[in-house]
Amino acid sequence: MTDTTEHPLASPTTQPTRRRSPWRYVVAIALVLLTAMWVYALFFASKKATYRVDDDAWRASAEQICRAAELERRELVDTSAGYIAEPTPEQAVERADLVDQATDIIETALDDVLALPLTSDRDRSLVADYEGYYRTVIADRRVYTARLREFDLRPYGETKVDGGPVSNVIIDFTTVNEMKSCAPPSDLTGGAI
Repeated sequence: MTDTTEHPLASPTTQPTRRRSPWRYVVAIALVLLTAMWVYALFFASKKATYRVDDDAWRASAEQICRAAELERRELVDTSAGYIAEPTPEQAVERADLVDQATDIIETALDDVLALPLTSDRDRSLVADYEGYYRTVIADRRVYTARLREFDLRPYGETKVDGGPVSNVIIDFTTVNEMKSCAPPSDLTGGAI
């Protein structure tokens, strides 16, 4: 049986009041903050890349130096024997010699790039960071060739920076600065990525 009597306090036109959820306010604030962030990023934030060297002449000269070094390294590549799955100790030493020659070319090019004059302290700081990362790559290459000479055939590996190989940081720098020839080689002797 249903109760058909009206409750004395209830009115047919009033709705029960709803409690507003605090999450509604949290979502609204988050949306306002996201909108403000995008407005700032699109219209007010600096468009200059973090790693970008301001000195245009330095960037162009660095690319020329690295391009010449890349061409020199490519002359070292000899793939006539093809891939050697199980090298002899003599072949491992030959490979180490070849990688060391390529590393010498890279190191000379890096020294030449670092000798280029820079116009600001900010640029000098950026290039010093670039040098530090590149010196790490060079050291990793030297460790690899020392292992090859001991007939330790483990693959070449790089020091990790933020979970990835150190060359990733260098590639970021060289890409932003339009000096792709200055990136670490894609293989141990040949051209850049």
